[in-house]
Amino acid sequence: MRFLIVFEWSSKSEADQVRVLDMFSKWTPPVQLTEWSGFADGVGGVCIAETDDVNVLAAVTAPWTPYFDFTVRALQPIQQTAEVAAQAVEFRNAVG
Repeated sequence: MRFLIVFEWSSKSEADQVRVLDMFSKWTPPVQLTEWSGFADGVGGVCIAETDDVNVLAAVTAPWTPYFDFTVRALQPIQQTAEVAAQAVEFRNAVG
């Protein structure tokens, strides 16, 4: 399963930024992170992780929780999203 991980700075201190950069230079993610990008305004960024293990997701975010707020969302191909939406419309129409 693919997950979008969005992270935003919860701290604005320069000392925390220095600490995060130092930690980042020594960190190896527990799963490959793709599409890893920072927001151009400097407030955070995004990446995609592929795993079926929630513990792996927790291990991606846990070291950074003093410095970032995270949102983790499951992703599905747009065709599946459209199919689910169509089924939901059918259900609502059937209920009346």
